[in-house]
Amino acid sequence: MAERQKSKNLRSEPGVLPEALERAWLTRLAWHYDQVNYQYLGCALKRPVFRIGDSKKKLGSWDGNRRTLMISRGHILDHEWEAVLETLRHEMAHQYVQEHLGLGAAAPHGKEFQDACGLLRCDPAAKAGTSAMGRLEDSAADKDRRLGRIKELLALAGSPNEHEAATAMRLAQKYLLKYNLEFEDLAGERNYGFRYLGDCAARVQEYQYVLSNILQEYFFVLAIWTYSYDPSRDKPGKRLQICGTKQNLEIASYVYDYVTGASEPLWTAHKASTTTKKKLRGTRLQYLAGLLQGLKQKLERQKDTLEQEQGLVWVGDTRLTEYYRHLNPRIRSVSGSGVARSRGYADGVRDGRKLNIRRGVGGSARKGGGLIEGPDRGAR
Repeated sequence: MAERQKSKNLRSEPGVLPEALERAWLTRLAWHYDQVNYQYLGCALKRPVFRIGDSKKKLGSWDGNRRTLMISRGHILDHEWEAVLETLRHEMAHQYVQEHLGLGAAAPHGKEFQDACGLLRCDPAAKAGTSAMGRLEDSAADKDRRLGRIKELLALAGSPNEHEAATAMRLAQKYLLKYNLEFEDLAGERNYGFRYLGDCAARVQEYQYVLSNILQEYFFVLAIWTYSYDPSRDKPGKRLQICGTKQNLEIASYVYDYVTGASEPLWTAHKASTTTKKKLRGTRLQYLAGLLQGLKQKLERQKDTLEQEQGLVWVGDTRLTEYYRHLNPRIRSVSGSGVARSRGYADGVRDGRKLNIRRGVGGSARKGGGLIEGPDRGAR
């Protein structure tokens, strides 16, 4: 991602890191500390002194004698901010055991620490980033291989045959719904997790909100925009977090990458076609908002068809909701303004209704729109 590349560039050039930038990191770490302390611990902890460290082995550390919480400079430069926050919560768990529970001599990673990590929703193991998830096609589980069939249908959604492409999209949605209905009927344990999608955005635009709603409404995940930060530019913002099963997270992540990669080429094609008529029909944000709204309308029609013709109705996953609430116990709703409903917005809606989510070579989405040459004419 662009932001991470900028951070790596700073990391590779000694002496270019401004002292003011490190001071900004300390301020941002303190801000997130206060948020975590309030959200998960009810402000049980007293804010420590924060320090940016030079350690190449430790991502972070808690020093109870000096009341200092250290985060490694290399950690901030080389990993996503969400991984830094995971380390921050890990060290807060050590502080919680020592100061709040008064167990300074307790085992560093004993039961009390494990319990504190549970309160702080963090992994007791000190590590950076999220472990990679295997492909559905490579899984030995029958349920995963059956879900992999959905990816095969997405490949057909790129067919030049308009009828075949539209049918493949409907079948993909049908099989995904049937899979989750079948899984919901099972009494067994479901393993939930989360992923972060996209980069830290200073402002979440309407089309981004619509895309997160599409993932939540049609791809069996729950989505929330969480506070994030771009340390290379000292820019706070928000980032999309999705929660769900491993299988649904993989499908939803694919859809996100594909749609975001296809959007810009479609806008470029729209701009080129309308400027030849002397006046551009709408702005980029208006067109993209319309594009995502059109795709949402298409998926909603397919969902209605499945309910009417197949009797397949999804009423939600209560266990996923509980997990989502466990991760985000103090959810706050915010409202914002959308774009004007211009002719450009209407053009976007039209193109979005023709957009098919396709699968690329090797089964992965490619950013940059390489899988799409334009809307699928005539697809419904």
